[in-house]
Amino acid sequence: MSLFQVEIYKLFSTYRTYISLGISVFLMLIIDLGLYNDGKDLFNFLLQSIEENFYIEGHIVNGYLISYLALNTLWVHLPVLVVIVTAYIFSGEFEMGTIRTLLTQPIKRKKLLAAKISAMLLFVFLFMILSGFMALIPSVLFFGSGDVIIFIDGIQFIQESTYLLRYIKALFFATLAMFAFTCMAMYFAIYFRNTLTAVLLALGLLIVSTLLQTFVFGFFSHWQPFLFTHHMAKWQLFFVDDVPKQSILQSILFLCVMALFFIVLSFRKFEKMQITE
Repeated sequence: MSLFQVEIYKLFSTYRTYISLGISVFLMLIIDLGLYNDGKDLFNFLLQSIEENFYIEGHIVNGYLISYLALNTLWVHLPVLVVIVTAYIFSGEFEMGTIRTLLTQPIKRKKLLAAKISAMLLFVFLFMILSGFMALIPSVLFFGSGDVIIFIDGIQFIQESTYLLRYIKALFFATLAMFAFTCMAMYFAIYFRNTLTAVLLALGLLIVSTLLQTFVFGFFSHWQPFLFTHHMAKWQLFFVDDVPKQSILQSILFLCVMALFFIVLSFRKFEKMQITE
């Protein structure tokens, strides 16, 4: 427990932690401000094709819709903010040279790494919860609540009474996905002992995986079940009329196995690491 407290102290005593959290909040507020001015015109344009078949009454642009759009818009940006902080938890000790001092202490390496992983998990959880609430609460205060129209596999009409529970489930799923992603960055940080290398490699794989995911035809269509971004994006399925529980459970299993795989690799690498390296 004392090791965990030390890691928490180190985590929240650096500027990058607060800068990452601050940028996340700032981006959410920018989206709110932008949709406050132009959101209604934008959605009137998008709904032109269905106005002949549906009668829409009420506020199309409401806080629930904006909270969904905020998370959907920043889904590629949030991993960048998270991985910059979490990778430094592990590689920062190598860059500053304090790892040798730590490893000469009567501390078991497994406990030290477990404390760092726990600190990483806490930061990811706090970051995602803060981002989720900042996407939801100001939007509802500015725009109110209401039924939501979402364009996933056609047009989805989400009732106001069911949206909040769907949003919370999607947020917890996204937190699991982000944790699996940071576990991969953690292994790169321990293996290369450099924050920048770990961040670039993790984000590079994120970009490549996202790019391959867009090719849903031909040869690349068979790759989707093996791409971690394919499973990370499943949080959106909580906003369809008939939530595909089986598909979501499969993605949860994939993300848990992915996180466990990189955690095991990290422990093995850290245990075998020479103190003179």
